[in-house]
Amino acid sequence: MTTNTHLDHETRLNQILAAARELIAAGGVGALTVRGIARKVGVTEAAIYRHVDSKAQVLVMLLEDVRQSVLGTIAQTTAPDLHALDKLEHALQHHLSFIESRRGISFVVIAEAAQFQEPRVRSAGKKLVEDYLTVVEGFIQQGIDSGEVEPSINPSAAATMFFGMIQASVTRWLFDSAAHPLAENVLSLWRLYRTSLEPVRSVESAS
Repeated sequence: MTTNTHLDHETRLNQILAAARELIAAGGVGALTVRGIARKVGVTEAAIYRHVDSKAQVLVMLLEDVRQSVLGTIAQTTAPDLHALDKLEHALQHHLSFIESRRGISFVVIAEAAQFQEPRVRSAGKKLVEDYLTVVEGFIQQGIDSGEVEPSINPSAAATMFFGMIQASVTRWLFDSAAHPLAENVLSLWRLYRTSLEPVRSVESAS
């Protein structure tokens, strides 16, 4: 039902984001249109266009929202006094919880950004991934400096592996959430990843 109620810009943008998430959750990014958003919000397309200029801008907003939400959550749950490996474990737990609560929309949008031709969408997607990897690299470098992580490990490669582990888990979950629940797999994933980071013990020290 269309309404002529005038709301402030920020409130309307929040409605647009909420509607966009619902459309993507129901039908993928292909279902995301300005017309669909207008129907969800209950206004005309013209009313939506007063706040965003296109589907591309909505995707940029979604990507920035994911970036701020994920990095903000990691920052809040990884206290400065925690050991590096504890920070990584918390980051894994809370990132998977975030993805599950958003029904996997973040990864769907990131995948779309990689294929989208408009530079601002690709740029927003690239910034999200690069900023995330930078945070993870920082934790790994901290672990190397403190002796928790094998010094020969490349932080960039290890961060990419961390992100890839999450991406693979989410992909399986999106196809079959019952068979591959995210929350239940966190511990096993973490144990494997942690083992790959731990310092290599020499034969002498092991004997």
